[in-house]
Amino acid sequence: MEHAPSSSPDDAGEAVPEPAILTARHAITLLPGMESVLQAIIGDVDAARTRVSVETYIYRDDKLGRMFADVLARAAARGVRTRLLYDPLGSEQTSPDFFVELRSRDIDARPYRPADVLMVPGTFPRDHSRVVVVDENAYTGGAAWGDEWLPLVQGGKGWHDVCLRLKGPCVEDFGRLFEQRWREALGDPVVPVDLTTGNKYPDVELVGDTPGTGNLVYDRHRRMIQRARRRVWIENAYFFPPAALMRDLYAAAARGVDVQVILPGETDLPILKRAARAEFRTWLDRGLGVFEFQKGMVHSKFAVIDDDWCTIGTFNANPTSTGLANEVNVFVFDPAFVARVARLFEADRQLSREVTREALDSRPLFEQTVDRLANDALNLVDLLIGPPPPSE
Repeated sequence: MEHAPSSSPDDAGEAVPEPAILTARHAITLLPGMESVLQAIIGDVDAARTRVSVETYIYRDDKLGRMFADVLARAAARGVRTRLLYDPLGSEQTSPDFFVELRSRDIDARPYRPADVLMVPGTFPRDHSRVVVVDENAYTGGAAWGDEWLPLVQGGKGWHDVCLRLKGPCVEDFGRLFEQRWREALGDPVVPVDLTTGNKYPDVELVGDTPGTGNLVYDRHRRMIQRARRRVWIENAYFFPPAALMRDLYAAAARGVDVQVILPGETDLPILKRAARAEFRTWLDRGLGVFEFQKGMVHSKFAVIDDDWCTIGTFNANPTSTGLANEVNVFVFDPAFVARVARLFEADRQLSREVTREALDSRPLFEQTVDRLANDALNLVDLLIGPPPPSE
């Protein structure tokens, strides 16, 4: 098991990825920002021999989208089976003609459960998952294919996101999950289903969940927070937890667990930021540390609990994620990898501003009122589509 020094920022301010950690059954690489994510994925696709399978919520016809389309087309031209599964709601800004063009370049591009009118039967769940399988490598995390995720030095918006790269037997489970969603895209089966590796591996669990039968990713977060003894560190771009998860965080802090949350300082979904901010004082009063990331938009979705559990994936800790969307997360139980993710959290916390009661009190009354209205609206969403409320 490899133990390496903590990541250090490069000239662009992004942490440099360290070599893969060898766990009990896998080699796992933490990709701590979009420069490392793109370098790793594009390098693997350019070397692909048999398969490239990409599942994403967002694919745009922009600089990054076209650049990656060229990478996919090169693989297809070599005879690699190259497939792209995209969500038509997440990719609604992209013209259908763009995907026709991809298909003309031998990229098998397929929309996930398309619906012409929002809220018609079959519209939900949407596929918020991100999966990339390239030969013997698999990836997941918050990144998608649009200029939001292109680094500033390359002309993009420079969103901060975190992914992981995995080698080992679980790659075939990633492949199985992709094949399942690929079939579901055409309504086979009509109702999407969950996939989990359960206790198959001692070092990782892959969970692809879908609303309806349960909320596997959400439930695993809750279970581990309930067991936490030392720390619960969460970095989440759209953090407005359902009531039961919030209760778990309060209970953890009450028993002395170090509970800290990093949220965006700037966001593309202001209603979520406002709704959460309306509760910041309660969070502080209940013992949570709250930090707002200051170096651009943070889109990461990861968590660290104690010294032997962490997760990276697509799960947004809010009711719409649990109620309307497919998600995919990898849970890692290797202490060396957990320590590495914890160091990334600490580095991101250094780029964040701590929320204080004084700062909250100084906000204009009008802003506080708007925050409360947003909070009321999101609490209603939680009641309508979120997990069942906690039983007292």
